[in-house]
Amino acid sequence: MSDDYSIERVKTGIPGLDELIEGGFPAGDTILIAGKAGTGKSILANQFLYRGATQYNEPGVLVTLEESPIKIKRNMLRFGMDFDKLEQEGLLAIVDLSPSKEVTPVNIGEYPSFDLSGLEAIILNHVKKLGAKRVVIDTLSIMAYKFKSRDILREEFFKLTANITRSGSTLLLTSEIPAQNDGLGVFDIEAFLASGVIVLYNEKISETTRSRSVEVLKLRGSKHSSRIHSMRITDDGIRVWPGEISPGV
Repeated sequence: MSDDYSIERVKTGIPGLDELIEGGFPAGDTILIAGKAGTGKSILANQFLYRGATQYNEPGVLVTLEESPIKIKRNMLRFGMDFDKLEQEGLLAIVDLSPSKEVTPVNIGEYPSFDLSGLEAIILNHVKKLGAKRVVIDTLSIMAYKFKSRDILREEFFKLTANITRSGSTLLLTSEIPAQNDGLGVFDIEAFLASGVIVLYNEKISETTRSRSVEVLKLRGSKHSSRIHSMRITDDGIRVWPGEISPGV
């Protein structure tokens, strides 16, 4: 059989996760990392960038809309991941759109006529400059709140994600699932944008215990696990146990 249709895989850098998804994310796809607050979405996305740069020599771009770069660097240093060093070595660019930034380089839309072309240009400029193969937008939910029209939101997000992946980068989007919500994001359009959806859980299983887990909800073009697997946040970052089924979901 010809290999013309074989799918190139991008290693996630998350121990145990690749075993659930045929060796990695399909290269050039958009992957949604969804979960409620405190489930580890940002850690997983940032680990994807860090391991990509340090283990696979794949530079990355991080677009942050929630935490400042200083906080991100401090938080990831707890896991032995030095984002400052990556920046200095030209392996990482951080686009700061967090509320703490006094001057925001892109005006995130207040009006229905707004488009994301400015942000797209900034991201693609960094992708070209670094030769980036990985892009993370954390978090999509904050950006979504800025749009008054769901139709325009869907259209603008689709253009943004399509143009980033067309550049050859694999794109991870994080999305917070609101409490008491069974959807996958604020407006439930996030999954529409993605060819893959990974859901993280942190469920209470007793009065004193919570259980972290991960589920591959969909991954086009891949034979992936359909079970919910145990996941932990260790001193080295997130780790998945492929053979361990979570009791908590």
